[in-house]
Amino acid sequence: MRAVLVLGFAVLLLALPASAAEWSPSTTWLAQAHCIHLKEGPWKANTGNGYFGGMQFAAVTWKRVGGAADPAFKHPGDPAYPFRALASEQLYRAWLVWKRDGGTWRSWGGVGTSCAQAP
Repeated sequence: MRAVLVLGFAVLLLALPASAAEWSPSTTWLAQAHCIHLKEGPWKANTGNGYFGGMQFAAVTWKRVGGAADPAFKHPGDPAYPFRALASEQLYRAWLVWKRDGGTWRSWGGVGTSCAQAP
């Protein structure tokens, strides 16, 4: 089952923007990202908690790693404004944060710590 989930995440990579063409995360990284996603929320999440998407980005973090401003940022918690970034872009931006953080999931706090143990 785990292999199928990692394969599903890998398929998302096919839809990456051209700027992410050189991105090739390991299967371990994908498994850890999947773990975080399962604990964080749906890809279109805009629940009003100040974080957005399936990896729960703060708007400032999203922009810091090159993500475009999203209408959801101006309408936190409004279901009429779901987070619009594709799952593949969210994974790519998460990878950029992970790299910036020295190859750790520290920006995801306790969730990141628990998922870093995923094989």
